[in-house]
Amino acid sequence: MSFKQIFGQEQPKQIIKNALQNSSLAHAYLFYGQESIGKKLIAFELAKTLNCTSIFDGEACDECSSCKKIENRIHPDFFYIEPTKNTPTAREAAIKIEVIRELQRKLAFKPYEGKVKVAVIDDADLMNSQAANSFLKTLEEPPSATIIILISSHPFKLLPTILSRCQTILFQSLTPENVKKILKEKINEEIIEENTLDFRALRSRGNVNRALKDNIEDIANIRREMVNLLEIISFERMDIVFSHAKSWARQTDQWETIFNELMELLRDLAFFRSGCTESDIFNRDIASTLKPLSLKRSLKSWLEMFSSVHTTQKALSGNANAQLFFENMLIDFCEAA
Repeated sequence: MSFKQIFGQEQPKQIIKNALQNSSLAHAYLFYGQESIGKKLIAFELAKTLNCTSIFDGEACDECSSCKKIENRIHPDFFYIEPTKNTPTAREAAIKIEVIRELQRKLAFKPYEGKVKVAVIDDADLMNSQAANSFLKTLEEPPSATIIILISSHPFKLLPTILSRCQTILFQSLTPENVKKILKEKINEEIIEENTLDFRALRSRGNVNRALKDNIEDIANIRREMVNLLEIISFERMDIVFSHAKSWARQTDQWETIFNELMELLRDLAFFRSGCTESDIFNRDIASTLKPLSLKRSLKSWLEMFSSVHTTQKALSGNANAQLFFENMLIDFCEAA
């Protein structure tokens, strides 16, 4: 895959291609932006281009031994690091100092087979403090013939001293049109309904993984249920408050979807209530339902509901009583209504 074959991210691609043409590559880059928008894909393509043995028109060939080895992560001068968990039951993955020290040891040598050593550190913001401080020394005194690429969806978590030593390149969310093109390539079904592709692309918010993984039928059902709830919730229908709170508290594997769907619906309702057009909202496929619903409450009410959802989501990231917090959230909805 050449840079030309990567959908979207025209500005990052142009920055990198200009640097390649002018031999002005930085020794360290930070590719940042939301998840699953092409950061890693372009990092790999840069590594291929730097070591390809059959470059054509400034693009890697994808056919030579070097390109294939980098694609399969077995090239002796290409190093890919990502966070790992200590144990299968660990809550969070991390990049530890031992991994960084091993990388530093390998980068100290000259290129073995290629022209340039390339290290890609995915989710670099998950380096623990020891690893980050150790890695800082590598950025301060970069090895020769080496390019380091950090990838992050949360760059604010990186040490300021690391940020200051990298050339930063912002990756924007993919357009629904580009997501749709990628879906057509990745989904191997013979027949894909156009409206299904449109729905997935629109809901992806530019995130390819989300477009691929979303269970469209389940999400449509959850969203329909939430719209009905927002239409009728009030202190006169406390039965709905308790039944939904009890049901959602049990669905621990669906909490992320429940919160995301609620916040996106409330966002759209607030946008409509403040006079925005259909092009500004996420759930455009049900705009004809949301627009009249938005007029049933004030902008302040929709914003208060949104705030309550956000507060509840943060509370449930700990060990809070789920049913109690869902009940409180929906009672807040009643008060806002």
